Amino acid sequence: MDEHEKWKIKFSLLMVVLIIIIYGSNYLVLGDGEHIISYVWTHLGFIPVDILVVAFLLEGIIERKEKEAMLEKLDMLMSTFFSELGNDLITQLSTANRHKASTASLKSIKNWDDEDYEDKLEELKNSPIEFTANIAPENREKFLEDLRELLVNKREFILNLINNPNLLEKEEFTSLINAILHLDEELEHRKDLALVNDIDFGHLNGDMNRVYNILVHEWVYYLKYLNKHHPYMIALMIRTNPFDEDASVYVTE
Repeated sequence: MDEHEKWKIKFSLLMVVLIIIIYGSNYLVLGDGEHIISYVWTHLGFIPVDILVVAFLLEGIIERKEKEAMLEKLDMLMSTFFSELGNDLITQLSTANRHKASTASLKSIKNWDDEDYEDKLEELKNSPIEFTANIAPENREKFLEDLRELLVNKREFILNLINNPNLLEKEEFTSLINAILHLDEELEHRKDLALVNDIDFGHLNGDMNRVYNILVHEWVYYLKYLNKHHPYMIALMIRTNPFDEDASVYVTE
């Protein structure tokens, strides 16, 4: 038996002795045994009530706080994701997208408030962004090679994200990681990208479209989080906005 267990036993015995002394002295001085029994009985009746409060009310509060703390950590993890991969992936796909008008509103994100973010997230959820890679056939191989190289270089990072069991709590982010891994796998299995014809490129467009839609949604969600909790961090994201051709990382005003 370790010292900690011994201390608990000694403390418990001390408390029992104190209870006997307190109630015994009460009986010796006042001589009212019925009052003591009634008092103890009444308080014993509150034990189930205390258990009920602790088991349901307090446990629910603790679980909610733990979940909020976990989601906060996941939101912070998204910062690493966009720094390592997300921003570069958005830039590559946005540059190639034929339907740039579908993301034109994201250019003015520096002027948004919390309500604007909420409205945009709802819009992205209900109306997927149009995406088609506008790449000439002669430039298709280079475009796909650059995309494959980006994903291969960050494959270990993505796999490390999957090992985080808490990611299951964020369904959209989990879907994004799965979509990226699928696109990576599609490109990895095409050893010679020069053989990608129009039909095959159309299939890859579907995979890129899936990634792009979830990626943009998570990007807006991440900026909403920064705007609310870390406003000093959002300035860099705005200055490197992939949807703003005039954006510059250098502070000019």
